[in-house]
Amino acid sequence: MTDTPVTEDMNKRVAQYIQIRDKLRQMEDEFKQLKRPLLDIQEKLAGCIQQFMTANNLANLRTKAGSCYISTRHTATLADPEAFMEYVIANKQFDLLERRANSTAVKAFVKKTTQLPPGCNLNAISTVGVRRAGDPGPESE
Repeated sequence: MTDTPVTEDMNKRVAQYIQIRDKLRQMEDEFKQLKRPLLDIQEKLAGCIQQFMTANNLANLRTKAGSCYISTRHTATLADPEAFMEYVIANKQFDLLERRANSTAVKAFVKKTTQLPPGCNLNAISTVGVRRAGDPGPESE
């Protein structure tokens, strides 16, 4: 931090920022509470519709009110990362992997070598964070 004197205007702007952030959080909490009963009903209705579709072996359902469909989303997690990687490498099944760079590791690599790994970009996006006076730090945000 620098010893640049803070103007009264900046004190005011930071206080306004914190006041608005607090109000937005309050509004978000209130909205969550307001929508919870509707979300619960919606979830029960979805279960009812899905149960009907499953019982009737339907992938799609058309009604006067609208159409319904069953969609399935898959996720894959690693129970044993070492066994998985050994299998991928030994069997050359690299299509089982996603290709992306680990930004934390790339940042450390650049810090150590002062250059990027071949074929890699590293982007940094700066934003302004605002803490209330006396708050411990960004971890609490």
